[in-house]
Amino acid sequence: MADSLAHLMHKPLAAIMKNLLPLILILIFTSCGKHSETKSVLENGTAKIVSVDTLEFFKDTISFGQRNNNKIEVYKIGTDENTIAKICLYEKNKNQWRLKDSLILEAVRINELEPEIKDFNNDNFNDIIFTTGMAARGGNIVQTLILYSPNNKSLKWIKNSESYPNLLYNKKLDCIDALILTGGQTTYFLKIENDSLKEFAKVDQRDGRIIAEILDVKREWKEIENIEDTPESFDRFINFNPIEKRK
Repeated sequence: MADSLAHLMHKPLAAIMKNLLPLILILIFTSCGKHSETKSVLENGTAKIVSVDTLEFFKDTISFGQRNNNKIEVYKIGTDENTIAKICLYEKNKNQWRLKDSLILEAVRINELEPEIKDFNNDNFNDIIFTTGMAARGGNIVQTLILYSPNNKSLKWIKNSESYPNLLYNKKLDCIDALILTGGQTTYFLKIENDSLKEFAKVDQRDGRIIAEILDVKREWKEIENIEDTPESFDRFINFNPIEKRK
């Protein structure tokens, strides 16, 4: 389900990189900072004038990463053809902000970033999540999750976070859960492994039934509970064994 949803939400990487290349070339030579200007880039050996504009800007100097010692900035930057999110991480050094890391990711112009800073992996360092798109079916909010890596003092992009809409940290199970709306709706339970989210359980709610499944050692779904949905009302779930609704 998540793979098919990801296919709907994302273009092939080669196509993305081809479309973003002119903008990436601009940003390589552009420091983190608000801007609205015109740049000249080479395209097929010909100079092309590109208008670069900061569409949205977010900054936090208190909560992200090491509290009061890190600053994170998120820019939504657009040209006539592309929209990207640029994320810059700073660290305080002798009362001055020093750039430590940065990322450039694809974004969607029509959505606001709506950033949230909270701890998504229970390491006592706050991370950031922001909106980068909307799936075809309304209500599936596509988000990008970026963790703070205390070991490297860097940004850690969770590369498939955009494949799992409506992400929340699940304190009860110390994991992340996602809510995907289709003909019914499914709550996926996910763990962070390296730079990706990995499914390990799900609760599917549709056609008057609520079904909990887990992934076995063969990575195949195994049903562990199947109950009647009474009364029928769509819910998000905080546990799969036993089935438990979020309050």
